[in-house]
Amino acid sequence: MSVDTLLRTGIASHASGRLKEAEQFYRQVLAQVPDHPDANNFMGVLAYNVGKNDLAIAYIRKAIERMPLNSGCFNNMGNVFQQQEKYRESVKWYEMSVRIKPANKMAHNNIAVAYLNLGILDKALASVKAAIDIDPEYAEAHSNHGEILRAMGDNDGALVAINKAISLSADMVSANWNRALIWLSQGNFQDGWPAYEWRWRRPTTRSRVFAHGTAWQGQDVKGKVLFVYEEQGLGDTLQFIRYLPKLQALGARVVFETGTSLIRLVADNRLYDRLLVALKSVDTRPVDRFDFHVPLLSLPHLLKTKIDTIPDTIPYLKADPALCRVWKNRISGDNSFKIGLVWAGRPDHKNDVNRSIHLSLFETLGKIEGASFYSLQKEKHEKWTNMEGLTLFEKDLGPEISDFADTAAIIENMDLVISVDTSVVHLAGALGKPVWTLLPFSADFRWLLEREDSPWYPTMRLFRQTCAGEWMPVMQRVQQALAEKMIKLKKNG
Repeated sequence: MSVDTLLRTGIASHASGRLKEAEQFYRQVLAQVPDHPDANNFMGVLAYNVGKNDLAIAYIRKAIERMPLNSGCFNNMGNVFQQQEKYRESVKWYEMSVRIKPANKMAHNNIAVAYLNLGILDKALASVKAAIDIDPEYAEAHSNHGEILRAMGDNDGALVAINKAISLSADMVSANWNRALIWLSQGNFQDGWPAYEWRWRRPTTRSRVFAHGTAWQGQDVKGKVLFVYEEQGLGDTLQFIRYLPKLQALGARVVFETGTSLIRLVADNRLYDRLLVALKSVDTRPVDRFDFHVPLLSLPHLLKTKIDTIPDTIPYLKADPALCRVWKNRISGDNSFKIGLVWAGRPDHKNDVNRSIHLSLFETLGKIEGASFYSLQKEKHEKWTNMEGLTLFEKDLGPEISDFADTAAIIENMDLVISVDTSVVHLAGALGKPVWTLLPFSADFRWLLEREDSPWYPTMRLFRQTCAGEWMPVMQRVQQALAEKMIKLKKNG
């Protein structure tokens, strides 16, 4: 075949998802013409598709050297850096693409996504609008427009934009997923929970394959074995494990699977009939047999949860009394009002930059008379732990915590927990302990909108950002609320 035929065949294979086949054709082109610009460009895109970013950069750079005025090559290079979460670097390449071809709608849209990830929302909005101006029927840009508006707090506008995207591309996963999150944030559980099932079509969601059993879709389970497995973060497990007794009430024998960090806590709370330890790279053990299987976060949908039917029997988790005594001895002698603090979540969490805060912001709380503070932060992340020696705390309990059973026992010995949006707030809420949760401006869907309370946790109080990225006003409200609480306690003796 000629070089042109080889290239066209490779592109067709690439577009159909036959990547190995496409690579063979591109390599045949390069064997004949090593500097072929299009073949190098497409080899770079193919390398990017499979996550080989260094190789992608080398190929695309070679293509740019041969085609310095090809807008698409610069856009492709931006995609490589975007995939590596090097958003500022990606913007540079996208902007070069736009300078070469101002009407490159994909580059404008990609700039918007990069700025969204950087939290620079005004620039994100301007860029996505530029993409839509170029092509009013550009479904992906409308979807991103909705996500940007949601981040800016305009949920109604976000829904309009996302509905437009879905009208143009009904099966667009990102648009349907984001619409589910908005509906749930608004308390529209009737539409939100069914739409939340779109998560299984997201490329980042790992589905499990079972050799036996049927996916539970609400069938009669009386007398049947139902296998329930966790699928997301630890906070999600702690929040939604409350549904297991409802399955038992339907007559099911519930087999629940959870990870090692929760196993001791969950073992102490019989919300199931049988407990399994989740093993990496193992779906189920050969000896296990069950009639149905269901992921934990599909239960609100399948059980038709509404705001007023949330299972809110609190507490639904209890700490081990023996462990509570152990931890009480470790903090003995402190008769003040004891507050456990957590200031950061996992650094690899997608929303870490928005939900975690610097420890130093809590420093003003230390001036409140009658309160003492304990660190419940198991891991001290350098990015957020910016106080030498953790001088705020009566004691840093983090290094002594082995798992959530320990954390639960510590919380039982606290009078209050103050934390950013991490698994600890779910644990405190599930234990029925007073907990103040600090939320970013565009908070997770489970906290709904504008409320200071949570229908999921009656003992929880929410402190929200009123402007994106501004934690100081939040901490000032926390300080005032805590000062008022201490005055009230003092009056009541």
